[in-house]
Amino acid sequence: MKMRTIVKVMNFHSLVHIDAARRMTEKYIRMEAEVTKIIDIIVNNRNFVLDKVELKPNEAAPPLNIYIGSDFSFCGGLNSTVRDELLKDDEGDKIIIGRKLRAATVGDVQLALTKEEFDTDYWKVEEILDNSIEMLKHSSISIIYNHYYSAGSISLRKRKIFPIPLASSGDNSTEDFAVEGNVDKLLRNLTSTYASYEVKIASINSFAAENIMRQAATTESLKKIDEMTEEQQKAERKKKKQKASIKVMDSYIKQTMYGGNRD
Repeated sequence: MKMRTIVKVMNFHSLVHIDAARRMTEKYIRMEAEVTKIIDIIVNNRNFVLDKVELKPNEAAPPLNIYIGSDFSFCGGLNSTVRDELLKDDEGDKIIIGRKLRAATVGDVQLALTKEEFDTDYWKVEEILDNSIEMLKHSSISIIYNHYYSAGSISLRKRKIFPIPLASSGDNSTEDFAVEGNVDKLLRNLTSTYASYEVKIASINSFAAENIMRQAATTESLKKIDEMTEEQQKAERKKKKQKASIKVMDSYIKQTMYGGNRD
C-alpha cells in the first residue's frame, strides 16, 4: 500500500509537469532551428568564406561530452541509456548532469551537477564551454541526452554542437557582409553562446522526455501493483474459504461422532 502511494504521487507529479514541459520543448525546438539558421548565415557568409575565416577545432585535443540524465527514478530507461553511453566513452572530458548518472563516472569528469544544481548554477557549465572554445581545448563538444520528438517518440540522441554543424555550404551562401574588428573573437563568442543555448535546449528537451517516460513507467507500475494486490486478495479469500470449509468439516465430523456415541 505504501509503495502504491509513492508511485501514485510520482505519477501525479509527472502528469502535472508533462504538458508544460511538452509545450516548452516544442517552443525551444523552433527556437533552436532559428538560432542554427542565424549562426549559419553569420559564419557562412561570402566574405568569411573567401577570406577563409573559420574557427577550426584542435583535432589533437580530447572531446568534451555532456551527459544529461535525471535526479529521480521511475522514468523508464532514460538514465540507463545515457549511462550506457557514459560507460562506453572512457576517453575525453565530461560534464555529467543528473543525480542518477553521478555513480557511473568514467574518464576526466570536469563537472557533475544534479538537475536542480544545473538550473541554479548554470554559469559553471558556461564557464567550461567558454574556456573550451576560447582556448580550443577540445576537438569537439557533444551532448548526449534523451530527445523528445513526440509523446510516442523518444530516443537517445548524441548531438555535436562544436564544430558548428552548418545547414548550408559556403558555395551556396547568399549572404555578403563585412565585419569590423576582431573576427576571430567574434566567432569564438558567437560559438560559445550557441553552444550554451544548445545545452539549455537539450536539458529542457530531456526534462520533457523524462516526465513522459516517468508517467508511462508509473502508470504501468500502478497496473502491476493493482494486479499484485488483486492476486493477493484472491489468495486471501481462497485461504479464508479453505479455513471456513475445514471448520465446517470439523464441526460435521464432531457432530457425527457424538451422535454415533449416543446411539
